[in-house]
This record gives sequence, structure tokens and C-alpha cells, in this order.
Amino acid sequence: IIFNTAGQLFMCLVRGSGTAMILASVFLGMNNFFSGLIVRPQQMTGLWVFTYWITHGHYVYEGLTMSMFAGDVREVIVNEGSDYWSALDCDVNAIDGDCVVTANDYVTAFFGDKYSKDHIGRNLLILGFILVVIRASTFLALRLFIYSGK
Repeated sequence: IIFNTAGQLFMCLVRGSGTAMILASVFLGMNNFFSGLIVRPQQMTGLWVFTYWITHGHYVYEGLTMSMFAGDVREVIVNEGSDYWSALDCDVNAIDGDCVVTANDYVTAFFGDKYSKDHIGRNLLILGFILVVIRASTFLALRLFIYSGK
């Protein structure tokens, strides 16, 4: 829904559809790269932390991930040499070179303890706020900008 409404906003803000498509591409690319899909939250430091918090995909991705894996007790096998070996304390818990942990523990280590099921309500409020801001901005753009070729 947010991508559709943002696309409508871009069409109302600029004169040409080509420019609107470029803005939408930047919006989509920034969202994919900084939402935690490609670069995990714990890897974003300095200025990049800001981009993580302003991309709406981060809130969606966290909500989906935590609603699926929070409290999940299914087993995940972590092999020696994994990036998460030390975060999961596998030096102590390993049996024959493999470390068995719950899916919940693995997801917590994967996202550097940045994702939490407790954030789901907050994420819904933030996403609702973003949607309202985009819709209000679209309304204002429709009222203020007239791109007719008189």
C-alpha cells in the first residue's frame, strides 16, 4: 500500500512521469537496501543508522520476521565457522562440530538483537503514520501543483 501511495505522490509532485519513475526507483532501492533485507541492522553504523530508521520496509520486515519466529522452538543447526557461532555461544553448546539452537535464538543473533516481538505494535503505528503523511502530501500536491499545458 505504501509503495502505491508513494507512487501516486510522486506523480502529483513532478511534471513528467519519467521523473516520477526515477523518484519511485530511488524510493524502492533505498527501501530494499536499508530496511534490513540486504544490510542487516547491526551492520549499519554512523550516518547509515539514520537510513535504517527512515525506511518503512524496516518496520514491515521486522513485523513479519518476529511474528513468524519469535518464540519458535524449532531447531536450527549452526555449523562451525558461521558468522553467528560466537553470538549463539556455540563454543560451549556444540556437539560434534554442530550447534543446535532454536529458530528464535538464531533470528535474534541474525539481526543482532535489534528485532523484537515487542516492537510490532510500535511498527504498526509508525507505518500508519507514514501512510497518513503520504496521503496528506498527495492531497496537498493535487491542490497546490497544476501541470497543465495551457
